[in-house]
Amino acid sequence: MTDFTHIELGSSGLAVKDVQARLALLGYDLADEAVQAVFGSLTASAIAAFRRDANLPEGEDVDLETWNALVDETFAFGNRLLYLRLPHFHGRDVFTLQTALAALGFSCIADGIFGAHTEQAVREFQLNAGLSNDGIAGHSTFSAINRLRHAWEGKSPLRYETRALGFARAAEVLERIPICIYGTDELARRIAGRISNLAMATTQASRVTSVQPTEQTPDDSSLMIKLTTVGPATSEPTSIPLVIYDSDETINARMATALDLAATGKHRIVVFIAIVFSNNDADKEYEKNAGSSSCRISDGISGNALPSPSDEQHAAIALLDALCLSFS
Repeated sequence: MTDFTHIELGSSGLAVKDVQARLALLGYDLADEAVQAVFGSLTASAIAAFRRDANLPEGEDVDLETWNALVDETFAFGNRLLYLRLPHFHGRDVFTLQTALAALGFSCIADGIFGAHTEQAVREFQLNAGLSNDGIAGHSTFSAINRLRHAWEGKSPLRYETRALGFARAAEVLERIPICIYGTDELARRIAGRISNLAMATTQASRVTSVQPTEQTPDDSSLMIKLTTVGPATSEPTSIPLVIYDSDETINARMATALDLAATGKHRIVVFIAIVFSNNDADKEYEKNAGSSSCRISDGISGNALPSPSDEQHAAIALLDALCLSFS
Protein backbone atom coordinates (compact mmCIF):
# COMPACT_ATOMS: atom_id res chain seq x y z
CA MET A 1 0.00 0.00 0.00
CA THR A 2 1.35 3.42 -0.97
CA ASP A 3 1.87 5.98 1.82
CA PHE A 4 -0.52 8.86 1.35
CA THR A 5 0.55 12.16 -0.13
CA HIS A 6 -1.90 14.75 -1.43
CA ILE A 7 -2.60 14.01 -5.10
CA GLU A 8 -4.14 16.38 -7.60
CA LEU A 9 -4.30 17.26 -11.29
CA GLY A 10 -0.77 17.17 -12.73
CA SER A 11 0.67 14.81 -10.06
CA SER A 12 2.60 11.74 -11.22
CA GLY A 13 4.44 8.75 -9.83
CA LEU A 14 3.72 5.58 -7.88
CA ALA A 15 1.08 7.19 -5.65
CA VAL A 16 -0.91 8.22 -8.72
CA LYS A 17 -0.52 4.73 -10.21
CA ASP A 18 -1.82 3.23 -6.96
CA VAL A 19 -4.87 5.52 -7.00
CA GLN A 20 -5.55 4.68 -10.65
CA ALA A 21 -5.28 0.95 -10.00
CA ARG A 22 -7.82 1.23 -7.19
CA LEU A 23 -10.19 3.30 -9.32
CA ALA A 24 -9.95 0.75 -12.14
CA LEU A 25 -10.64 -2.09 -9.68
CA LEU A 26 -13.81 -0.29 -8.63
CA GLY A 27 -14.92 0.01 -12.25
CA TYR A 28 -14.13 3.66 -13.00
CA ASP A 29 -13.05 4.20 -16.63
CA LEU A 30 -9.62 5.83 -16.90
CA ALA A 31 -8.80 4.80 -20.48
CA ASP A 32 -5.08 5.35 -21.23
CA GLU A 33 -4.48 7.23 -17.98
CA ALA A 34 -4.85 3.96 -16.06
CA VAL A 35 -1.33 2.94 -17.09
CA GLN A 36 0.40 6.32 -17.36
CA ALA A 37 0.77 7.08 -13.64
CA VAL A 38 -0.13 10.67 -14.50
CA PHE A 39 -3.05 12.42 -12.80
CA GLY A 40 -4.88 13.77 -15.84
CA SER A 41 -8.39 14.92 -16.53
CA LEU A 42 -9.86 11.41 -16.77
CA THR A 43 -8.42 10.47 -13.38
CA ALA A 44 -9.76 13.73 -11.93
CA SER A 45 -13.23 12.94 -13.31
CA ALA A 46 -13.07 9.41 -11.86
CA ILE A 47 -12.07 10.79 -8.45
CA ALA A 48 -14.96 13.25 -8.59
CA ALA A 49 -17.35 10.38 -9.36
CA PHE A 50 -15.88 8.23 -6.60
CA ARG A 51 -16.24 11.02 -4.04
CA ARG A 52 -19.89 11.44 -4.99
CA ASP A 53 -20.51 7.68 -4.78
CA ALA A 54 -18.78 7.53 -1.38
CA ASN A 55 -20.76 10.52 -0.05
CA LEU A 56 -17.58 12.56 0.32
CA PRO A 57 -17.29 16.33 -0.28
CA GLU A 58 -17.18 17.34 -3.93
CA GLY A 59 -13.72 17.56 -5.46
CA GLU A 60 -11.31 16.12 -8.02
CA ASP A 61 -8.23 15.74 -5.80
CA VAL A 62 -7.23 12.91 -3.45
CA ASP A 63 -7.08 14.18 0.11
CA LEU A 64 -6.59 11.95 3.16
CA GLU A 65 -10.32 11.22 3.56
CA THR A 66 -10.63 10.23 -0.10
CA TRP A 67 -7.50 8.08 0.10
CA ASN A 68 -8.80 6.21 3.15
CA ALA A 69 -12.13 5.61 1.44
CA LEU A 70 -10.36 4.28 -1.67
CA VAL A 71 -8.31 1.86 0.41
CA ASP A 72 -11.38 0.66 2.29
CA GLU A 73 -13.34 0.04 -0.89
CA THR A 74 -10.57 -1.98 -2.53
CA PHE A 75 -9.94 -4.55 0.18
CA ALA A 76 -11.17 -7.79 -1.39
CA PHE A 77 -12.81 -10.46 0.73
CA GLY A 78 -10.10 -12.59 2.30
CA ASN A 79 -7.25 -10.15 1.71
CA ARG A 80 -6.57 -9.63 5.43
CA LEU A 81 -7.44 -10.97 8.85
CA LEU A 82 -10.49 -9.33 10.36
CA TYR A 83 -11.09 -9.22 14.10
CA LEU A 84 -12.38 -6.92 16.81
CA ARG A 85 -10.00 -4.06 17.54
CA LEU A 86 -9.85 -0.30 18.00
CA PRO A 87 -9.99 1.43 15.64
CA HIS A 88 -12.40 -1.00 14.01
CA PHE A 89 -11.58 -2.62 10.69
CA HIS A 90 -13.78 -1.20 7.98
CA GLY A 91 -14.06 -1.62 4.24
CA ARG A 92 -15.48 -3.59 1.37
CA ASP A 93 -14.18 -6.91 2.72
CA VAL A 94 -15.94 -6.29 6.04
CA PHE A 95 -19.15 -5.45 4.18
CA THR A 96 -18.90 -8.67 2.15
CA LEU A 97 -18.34 -10.68 5.34
CA GLN A 98 -21.35 -9.09 7.01
CA THR A 99 -23.53 -9.61 3.93
CA ALA A 100 -22.62 -13.29 3.78
CA LEU A 101 -23.21 -13.86 7.49
CA ALA A 102 -26.59 -12.12 7.40
CA ALA A 103 -27.75 -14.18 4.41
CA LEU A 104 -26.60 -17.39 6.13
CA GLY A 105 -28.73 -16.69 9.19
CA PHE A 106 -26.38 -14.93 11.58
CA SER A 107 -27.61 -11.55 12.81
CA CYS A 108 -25.27 -8.96 11.36
CA ILE A 109 -25.82 -5.42 10.08
CA ALA A 110 -23.89 -4.79 6.87
CA ASP A 111 -22.36 -1.39 7.63
CA GLY A 112 -18.77 -2.19 6.66
CA ILE A 113 -17.49 -1.81 10.24
CA PHE A 114 -16.17 -4.84 12.16
CA GLY A 115 -17.65 -4.18 15.58
CA ALA A 116 -18.76 -6.33 18.49
CA HIS A 117 -21.95 -7.53 16.76
CA THR A 118 -19.98 -8.65 13.72
CA GLU A 119 -17.52 -10.50 15.92
CA GLN A 120 -20.42 -12.31 17.62
CA ALA A 121 -21.85 -13.28 14.23
CA VAL A 122 -18.43 -14.61 13.19
CA ARG A 123 -18.19 -16.68 16.39
CA GLU A 124 -21.65 -18.15 15.82
CA PHE A 125 -20.84 -18.97 12.20
CA GLN A 126 -17.57 -20.61 13.21
CA LEU A 127 -19.39 -22.86 15.67
CA ASN A 128 -21.95 -23.65 13.00
CA ALA A 129 -19.19 -24.52 10.53
CA GLY A 130 -17.19 -26.70 12.92
CA LEU A 131 -14.36 -24.17 13.26
CA SER A 132 -12.57 -22.77 16.28
CA ASN A 133 -14.84 -19.92 17.42
CA ASP A 134 -12.18 -17.31 18.11
CA GLY A 135 -14.08 -14.50 16.37
CA ILE A 136 -11.21 -13.95 13.93
CA ALA A 137 -12.14 -14.04 10.26
CA GLY A 138 -9.08 -15.71 8.81
CA HIS A 139 -8.25 -18.32 6.18
CA SER A 140 -10.44 -21.14 7.51
CA THR A 141 -13.43 -18.84 8.03
CA PHE A 142 -13.05 -17.25 4.60
CA SER A 143 -12.72 -20.71 3.02
CA ALA A 144 -15.91 -21.93 4.71
CA ILE A 145 -17.85 -18.85 3.62
CA ASN A 146 -16.51 -19.14 0.07
CA ARG A 147 -17.64 -22.78 -0.08
CA LEU A 148 -21.11 -21.51 0.76
CA ARG A 149 -21.01 -18.70 -1.80
CA HIS A 150 -23.90 -20.25 -3.70
CA ALA A 151 -26.03 -19.85 -0.56
CA TRP A 152 -25.35 -16.16 0.09
CA GLU A 153 -23.97 -14.34 -2.94
CA GLY A 154 -26.58 -12.01 -4.35
CA LYS A 155 -29.01 -12.93 -1.57
CA SER A 156 -30.72 -10.52 0.79
CA PRO A 157 -30.14 -10.74 4.55
CA LEU A 158 -32.33 -13.34 6.23
CA ARG A 159 -35.66 -11.67 6.93
CA TYR A 160 -36.63 -14.02 9.76
CA GLU A 161 -39.31 -15.78 7.79
CA THR A 162 -39.94 -19.49 8.11
CA ARG A 163 -40.32 -21.47 4.93
CA ALA A 164 -42.72 -24.30 4.28
CA LEU A 165 -41.93 -27.53 2.46
CA GLY A 166 -44.57 -29.50 0.58
CA PHE A 167 -45.48 -32.99 1.80
CA ALA A 168 -44.20 -34.74 -1.32
CA ARG A 169 -40.83 -32.98 -1.23
CA ALA A 170 -40.40 -33.68 2.48
CA ALA A 171 -41.21 -37.36 1.98
CA GLU A 172 -38.69 -37.61 -0.86
CA VAL A 173 -35.93 -36.24 1.40
CA LEU A 174 -36.83 -38.55 4.30
CA GLU A 175 -36.83 -41.60 2.01
CA ARG A 176 -33.53 -40.64 0.35
CA ILE A 177 -31.26 -39.51 3.20
CA PRO A 178 -30.19 -41.97 5.95
CA ILE A 179 -30.10 -40.04 9.24
CA CYS A 180 -29.28 -41.34 12.72
CA ILE A 181 -30.29 -38.87 15.41
CA TYR A 182 -29.66 -39.23 19.15
CA GLY A 183 -29.65 -37.18 22.33
CA THR A 184 -27.03 -36.74 25.03
CA ASP A 185 -29.55 -36.08 27.81
CA GLU A 186 -33.11 -37.11 28.63
CA LEU A 187 -34.78 -34.10 27.05
CA ALA A 188 -32.67 -34.33 23.90
CA ARG A 189 -33.47 -38.03 23.63
CA ARG A 190 -37.19 -37.30 23.81
CA ILE A 191 -36.91 -34.70 21.07
CA ALA A 192 -34.84 -37.11 18.95
CA GLY A 193 -37.57 -39.71 19.36
CA ARG A 194 -40.23 -37.21 18.34
CA ILE A 195 -38.25 -36.32 15.22
CA SER A 196 -38.05 -39.97 14.23
CA ASN A 197 -41.78 -40.45 14.86
CA LEU A 198 -42.64 -37.36 12.81
CA ALA A 199 -40.49 -38.61 9.94
CA MET A 200 -42.20 -42.02 10.04
CA ALA A 201 -45.60 -40.34 10.15
CA THR A 202 -44.67 -38.44 7.00
CA THR A 203 -43.61 -41.56 5.12
CA GLN A 204 -43.38 -45.21 6.18
CA ALA A 205 -40.20 -45.42 4.08
CA SER A 206 -38.42 -42.83 6.21
CA ARG A 207 -34.71 -43.46 6.77
CA VAL A 208 -34.59 -41.30 9.91
CA THR A 209 -33.92 -43.32 13.07
CA SER A 210 -33.53 -42.32 16.69
CA VAL A 211 -30.71 -44.36 18.19
CA GLN A 212 -27.96 -44.28 20.77
CA PRO A 213 -24.40 -44.67 19.49
CA THR A 214 -24.03 -47.96 21.37
CA GLU A 215 -27.15 -49.41 19.78
CA GLN A 216 -26.27 -49.07 16.15
CA THR A 217 -23.23 -48.21 14.06
CA PRO A 218 -24.37 -46.36 10.95
CA ASP A 219 -22.62 -46.84 7.65
CA ASP A 220 -20.44 -44.13 6.19
CA SER A 221 -23.31 -42.72 4.14
CA SER A 222 -25.46 -41.97 7.19
CA LEU A 223 -25.66 -38.51 8.70
CA MET A 224 -25.17 -38.58 12.49
CA ILE A 225 -26.95 -35.81 14.38
CA LYS A 226 -26.28 -35.34 18.08
CA LEU A 227 -28.85 -33.32 20.02
CA THR A 228 -28.06 -31.67 23.35
CA THR A 229 -29.93 -29.28 25.63
CA VAL A 230 -27.19 -28.81 28.21
CA GLY A 231 -24.83 -26.64 26.18
CA PRO A 232 -22.42 -27.25 23.33
CA ALA A 233 -19.86 -29.89 24.25
CA THR A 234 -16.45 -28.26 24.53
CA SER A 235 -14.85 -31.65 23.91
CA GLU A 236 -16.35 -31.87 20.44
CA PRO A 237 -13.78 -31.84 17.61
CA THR A 238 -13.69 -28.40 16.04
CA SER A 239 -14.24 -30.06 12.65
CA ILE A 240 -17.82 -30.99 13.63
CA PRO A 241 -20.36 -28.29 12.64
CA LEU A 242 -22.46 -27.01 15.53
CA VAL A 243 -25.98 -25.69 15.01
CA ILE A 244 -27.32 -23.47 17.79
CA TYR A 245 -31.12 -23.62 17.66
CA ASP A 246 -32.17 -20.50 19.54
CA SER A 247 -34.70 -19.15 17.06
CA ASP A 248 -37.29 -20.57 14.68
CA GLU A 249 -36.41 -17.80 12.26
CA THR A 250 -32.75 -18.74 11.83
CA ILE A 251 -32.73 -22.52 12.26
CA ASN A 252 -33.37 -23.25 8.56
CA ALA A 253 -30.40 -21.22 7.35
CA ARG A 254 -28.10 -22.44 10.12
CA MET A 255 -28.99 -26.08 9.52
CA ALA A 256 -28.37 -25.69 5.79
CA THR A 257 -24.96 -24.12 6.45
CA ALA A 258 -23.90 -26.91 8.80
CA LEU A 259 -25.10 -29.71 6.51
CA ASP A 260 -23.46 -28.13 3.49
CA LEU A 261 -20.12 -28.11 5.30
CA ALA A 262 -20.64 -31.53 6.93
CA ALA A 263 -21.07 -33.04 3.47
CA THR A 264 -17.33 -32.57 2.89
CA GLY A 265 -16.32 -33.95 6.30
CA LYS A 266 -17.39 -36.76 8.62
CA HIS A 267 -21.15 -36.46 8.01
CA ARG A 268 -21.72 -35.41 11.61
CA ILE A 269 -23.30 -32.35 13.18
CA VAL A 270 -24.20 -31.31 16.71
CA VAL A 271 -27.42 -29.40 17.48
CA PHE A 272 -27.61 -27.42 20.72
CA ILE A 273 -31.27 -26.79 21.50
CA ALA A 274 -31.39 -23.41 23.23
CA ILE A 275 -34.81 -22.21 22.08
CA VAL A 276 -36.97 -20.28 24.56
CA PHE A 277 -40.70 -20.99 24.47
CA SER A 278 -43.61 -19.16 26.05
CA ASN A 279 -46.41 -20.71 28.08
CA ASN A 280 -49.63 -21.74 26.38
CA ASP A 281 -53.04 -22.72 27.74
CA ALA A 282 -52.89 -26.27 26.39
CA ASP A 283 -49.99 -27.10 28.71
CA LYS A 284 -51.20 -25.52 31.96
CA GLU A 285 -52.28 -28.84 33.42
CA TYR A 286 -48.95 -30.39 32.49
CA GLU A 287 -47.07 -27.53 34.14
CA LYS A 288 -49.20 -27.84 37.26
CA ASN A 289 -48.53 -31.56 37.56
CA ALA A 290 -44.84 -31.13 36.76
CA GLY A 291 -44.46 -28.40 39.37
CA SER A 292 -43.03 -25.87 36.94
CA SER A 293 -44.35 -22.61 35.57
CA SER A 294 -41.70 -22.44 32.85
CA CYS A 295 -41.71 -23.75 29.32
CA ARG A 296 -38.10 -22.85 28.69
CA ILE A 297 -35.73 -25.51 27.44
CA SER A 298 -32.69 -25.71 29.69
CA ASP A 299 -29.65 -23.69 28.69
CA GLY A 300 -27.43 -25.76 30.93
CA ILE A 301 -27.01 -22.90 33.39
CA SER A 302 -30.23 -22.60 35.38
CA GLY A 303 -30.93 -26.33 35.15
CA ASN A 304 -34.51 -25.99 36.46
CA ALA A 305 -36.44 -25.34 33.25
CA LEU A 306 -38.95 -27.97 32.17
CA PRO A 307 -40.48 -27.75 28.69
CA SER A 308 -43.95 -29.09 28.05
CA PRO A 309 -44.78 -31.88 25.57
CA SER A 310 -45.93 -29.33 23.03
CA ASP A 311 -42.61 -27.48 23.41
CA GLU A 312 -40.76 -30.72 22.69
CA GLN A 313 -42.99 -31.32 19.67
CA HIS A 314 -42.42 -27.76 18.50
CA ALA A 315 -38.65 -28.26 18.61
CA ALA A 316 -38.90 -31.61 16.83
CA ILE A 317 -41.02 -30.15 14.02
CA ALA A 318 -38.71 -27.16 13.56
CA LEU A 319 -35.60 -29.35 13.41
CA LEU A 320 -37.13 -31.90 11.05
CA ASP A 321 -38.42 -29.11 8.77
CA ALA A 322 -34.94 -27.56 8.73
CA LEU A 323 -33.41 -30.92 7.78
CA CYS A 324 -35.87 -31.48 4.96
CA LEU A 325 -35.46 -27.95 3.63
CA SER A 326 -31.66 -28.32 3.65
CA PHE A 327 -31.78 -31.44 1.47
CA SER A 328 -34.62 -30.40 -0.83
